[in-house]
Amino acid sequence: MAELTINTMGSYQSGSYPFPKDEIPISQKNENWGRKFCEAMYAAYVTDRSGVPYSSIDELNTLRQYAEGNQDASQYQNILLDESEDGSELEGYMNLNWDILAVMPKFMNIIQGIFEEQEHSIVASAVDPKSTRTRELDKLRKWFKGRYKPMLDAVNNIAGYQPEPEWIPETLDELGIYEQTGGFKLVKETEIEEGLDYSFYISDWKEIKRKMIYDFASINSAAVKDYTDQYTRKAKARYVNPAKLIIQYSRYWDHRNSEYGGEVIQESISNIRKNTDLSEEILRQLAQFYNGRSSNLTISSWAEDDLKLEGGGWKYDNFMIEVVDAEWFSVNEKGRTYRTNSRGDTFSYDEKEGTTHDTQKKTTVLKKYKVVYRAKWIVGTNYVYDFGLQYDVPRPGKKEVELSYKFYKLPGRSIVDLSRSNVDQMELTWFKLQNALAMSSNSGIAVEYTSLMNMKLGGQKMEPMEILAIRRETGDLIYKATTHLGKPNLPGGMRPIQELSGGIGPQLEEFVRLFEMNLEMIREVTGINRIADASNPDPNQSVGGSQMAIAATTNSLKPLYSGYARLKEKVARSLALRIQLLIKHDKKAYEGYIPVVGGSGVKILSVGADAIDADYEIKIQARPTKERKQVIMEAAMKSMQPDKDGYVGIEESDFMMIERLLENGNEKLAEIMLNYRSRKNKERQLKLQRENMEISSKNDQQSKIVAAEEERKNMKFESDLEMQKETVKADLEDRNNKREHQRKLEQIALEQTYKENTDQSKLKTKTA
Repeated sequence: MAELTINTMGSYQSGSYPFPKDEIPISQKNENWGRKFCEAMYAAYVTDRSGVPYSSIDELNTLRQYAEGNQDASQYQNILLDESEDGSELEGYMNLNWDILAVMPKFMNIIQGIFEEQEHSIVASAVDPKSTRTRELDKLRKWFKGRYKPMLDAVNNIAGYQPEPEWIPETLDELGIYEQTGGFKLVKETEIEEGLDYSFYISDWKEIKRKMIYDFASINSAAVKDYTDQYTRKAKARYVNPAKLIIQYSRYWDHRNSEYGGEVIQESISNIRKNTDLSEEILRQLAQFYNGRSSNLTISSWAEDDLKLEGGGWKYDNFMIEVVDAEWFSVNEKGRTYRTNSRGDTFSYDEKEGTTHDTQKKTTVLKKYKVVYRAKWIVGTNYVYDFGLQYDVPRPGKKEVELSYKFYKLPGRSIVDLSRSNVDQMELTWFKLQNALAMSSNSGIAVEYTSLMNMKLGGQKMEPMEILAIRRETGDLIYKATTHLGKPNLPGGMRPIQELSGGIGPQLEEFVRLFEMNLEMIREVTGINRIADASNPDPNQSVGGSQMAIAATTNSLKPLYSGYARLKEKVARSLALRIQLLIKHDKKAYEGYIPVVGGSGVKILSVGADAIDADYEIKIQARPTKERKQVIMEAAMKSMQPDKDGYVGIEESDFMMIERLLENGNEKLAEIMLNYRSRKNKERQLKLQRENMEISSKNDQQSKIVAAEEERKNMKFESDLEMQKETVKADLEDRNNKREHQRKLEQIALEQTYKENTDQSKLKTKTA
């Protein structure tokens, strides 16, 4: 029967486990070599020579308990309770509820809430020389069309060519804004952005973000792993618990130069059975070692008949076993032989390992290249599985590779750690308050007993307790002010009964002050002020003052969020490279990404995936908050209305572009566009006004000239008319004179004729 040997953690803390040699042939990089690498990583981890020291795990878990408001109450019991002489149990006068007063969850929820709606858009920019040249040519082409538009329009009209309508910049400023708004974005950049959005969606990035923010606030670090899902063939990311992370120490906060990474995971016996060729006897011994450990059940009998289940399988199939899921950099060497035939033609082929040629016709060139190996090692054993080269390794350059693990550790102490001492003081105050309440007495009375003795009512002697009973029932009190000798029965003039107040008295005010002082200290160290945590809001606080207070809180938390943003950038960059490799080399992935980026998109992304031209510069742009969007939208709407001078800032088309930029998260560009278009439109309207004034002035001058000409024409017409009138008048007078002269001549002739006739008649008379 094969015996399983499992080394304990102590052996790795005290023994020597150096990293194996890397300068060996590829054939010697086998599972045994991978196991030695895993053991060396684990030994460095448990001896505090890693990015997350093993000795700090308990502290990290404690800080998380504080963040959850679930820290161990025994630490307060040790302070407040007295220990018995033999130390067997804690004893004391307090018998109260030791449930923790949850202080930090409120602040953790505030931090989560502040950053819940704050998110970033992924912006991909191809940085290869070809893409850069293409973008510059597009930019020059736009500038040329804008600069020589009138000339090009004239040529097109002559040629009878009608180009497709497109936006042409009028100035270099407009060209710059067009570039910043993504006007020269390449198709492959758009496609990779869509692919990244899809990867973050299927990875449930919102939930990953919540966990990362929580980790940064509680333990000052966070980790994520990007990977290729071997079932769906999609690039994805998942959350990694920093307390389980094994990564090489680095002086960089983002651990960019770490050469190995991994995590301690829990694998079930059934999964190990599926992925290894280990015998059932070895698996049973492994399960027996973890019997009752790591939250596993305790099996009392390990006889084979007792372990079998009726439906098949074994009772220990669900036992969880510690496994190190590791990956590390390595350098492999590959030979390529170049052969020249008799005709002078040169051919090349991959050479067998260990074979080299150095002749006139055959020459072997050895090249070294970086790779990433992976393995899963069952902790403490000699067994590894899933060993080999890592799947779809991101290569930011031809000679570089990246680990799947992305880790970021902020300097100093976390927010929870800074608040820890004040939280402890509040817990102690809380327990002391409970004890004071438990030990406090009820309200009562103090009775001067002698003044109630030897009293008779109605001839019957009454005991003092009977008199007190009458007081309780009726509120009346009967007592003797003097003795039978007439002397005062109450020395010093004291009242026979005095009220005694109950409760804890002035201690309550002291407890309240302690609570407020420590709570204010937590606000001070976290930067979360009263406005942000909504504690006792001031009704007189202005809206602007509240916004400034919340902004101050956000600024104090900015380092925390910067760490999150940096991790997202690193993950997005690796996912971009993985997506291209998958589409290029995997038919299933190629078909799977067609619904995401389209048929043409997968073709574009698959081209050049193995070369440097697959490299992208990944940036993230903060999406504006709802309040900031509203401010910009209100400014844009106001700018559409005429101002006091009658000028309109932007037109409807400008407003639609600004709205689209805000929807895409381009807050800065939306502001730039709003200011620029407002300025340009105002300049255009001023120019139009000046042109209108010039036209009006010219029109006035022309009107004056026309009026003067009309006046001249009117004067000439009146003069001609007067002359015509005079001419007609003179003509009429002349005609009248001629008629009068003719009439007179006719009258004279008539008179002459009459005279001649008269004279002849007289002559005849005389003659007769």
